[in-house]
Amino acid sequence: MGKKILIIILGIVLLIAGYFLFSPEKEEEIPKEEKAEEKKTLEEIVKEFIGVPYERGPLGEEDGETLYRTDAFDCTTLVLVSVSKLHSNGLPPEEMIKKVNYYPPGEVSYETRLHFSTYRNEVLDFFEDITKDIAPEKHKERRVLLNKERPEEGRLIDIDWEEEVVFHYINVEDVPDIVSEIPQTTGVAFLMYGDEEIGLDIRHEGFLFNGEELVHASLATEQVVKEDFLEFIENSDYDGVNFFEIKDSF
Repeated sequence: MGKKILIIILGIVLLIAGYFLFSPEKEEEIPKEEKAEEKKTLEEIVKEFIGVPYERGPLGEEDGETLYRTDAFDCTTLVLVSVSKLHSNGLPPEEMIKKVNYYPPGEVSYETRLHFSTYRNEVLDFFEDITKDIAPEKHKERRVLLNKERPEEGRLIDIDWEEEVVFHYINVEDVPDIVSEIPQTTGVAFLMYGDEEIGLDIRHEGFLFNGEELVHASLATEQVVKEDFLEFIENSDYDGVNFFEIKDSF
């Protein structure tokens, strides 16, 4: 019996020794890399700007001016800055805006700035007029010679440039009928009849979310605000509405 017990004890000792000698070493814990920040949606980007002050013409190309800033907006620069942030993967928004606000893209000057939104939507891949798709039976066509030279007044923008554009719009009284057809996220622009006589396409622009939340840089409130879309157009003097897509990729 004593011999058997000795053999059993010896076997147990060998098993224990074998476990420590031949079991794989515990891997060192590798610190988790900082999780990459998830790309924000356009809606998240835009709504972060609610409450930022309104300033007319906050962006510029002259010395002392800046091509990109987020501390003040007018209606168009809110669109430009937001889209620049959306598409700034691997590129600072300060560089991306050179592709969003100028044509040809990257050629920065007052003369090459995209001063007219419908022309911007026509020539850049970031944007596309989708008004016809939203309201196939209710949309209307609008033809405007942008920045046309007038005999006495000259041009709206003091540059030697004009261009004819054709875009589409919906009369404000027809908008409630097509709200259900509006994409969840879209750009929205507002026009007034008679502006074509001075070479102007639209008066105001912003973003529309879920067909009801208008986010725009408002001169009336002097800040970026969120408003009910239908209430806004009902209480405004605008005559028509244009919708444009902001593409996630192109």
